[in-house]
Amino acid sequence: MPEDMGTIRAACRAELPERIKAALDEYRRFVAEPPPDDAKGFAAWQAAAKAALSHVEGLVKLARWAEGEASDEPGGLDSLLAQARDALAGLDEDDL
Repeated sequence: MPEDMGTIRAACRAELPERIKAALDEYRRFVAEPPPDDAKGFAAWQAAAKAALSHVEGLVKLARWAEGEASDEPGGLDSLLAQARDALAGLDEDDL
């Protein structure tokens, strides 16, 4: 392996905060638009929103690894992601 883990962790620490911010900004932009009225469009919209949250979650886990942390503080990003997931799970076609 050309790079040691310390170098990889340092690169992650340097790059990930901006990437997480960009992913969250795009998620916010996406969900600010109303979902489609039709059931198929709504399902696709909801799946895309869930996928975006999963992407952010993966970046956050990687950032924690880079920092050597195991868990998020109460009320932190984990809580925010859980709340967003709960809100998406509570939506259905009847909410349109």
